Amino acid sequence: MKRLLFITCAALCGLLFFQGKPTEKPAPSPYLDAELPAEVKAVVDQKCYGCHNVNSKNEKGKAKLDWDALTKMKKAKRMAAMDEINEVLTEGEMPPKKFLENKPEGALTEAELATLLAWSSGKKKK
Repeated sequence: MKRLLFITCAALCGLLFFQGKPTEKPAPSPYLDAELPAEVKAVVDQKCYGCHNVNSKNEKGKAKLDWDALTKMKKAKRMAAMDEINEVLTEGEMPPKKFLENKPEGALTEAELATLLAWSSGKKKK
């Protein structure tokens, strides 16, 4: 009886001790507020900003694109970055397939993709 009680207590303590820390969602970028249309900012905050910001643990993602830096770029450099964004979205490279294997909820819906493509190409979404 004591052994069963000990095992139960040890299991509960183990569960409490080894319980995973909930992942924190990165705070939305304050820089994007003034620079992006509201519908684009909503998609970026929800689907892109987690990997593409200066504080991201994803070194490759933040090296390829940092949304905060994008808003501070000079116009010519920003336009080139937007062309690159449009290209990777058009080719289906973002979000990466490997990322989607672990987080399928990160996939862009057709509406979200259309919003980002229209913005990055400089066209207004109808």
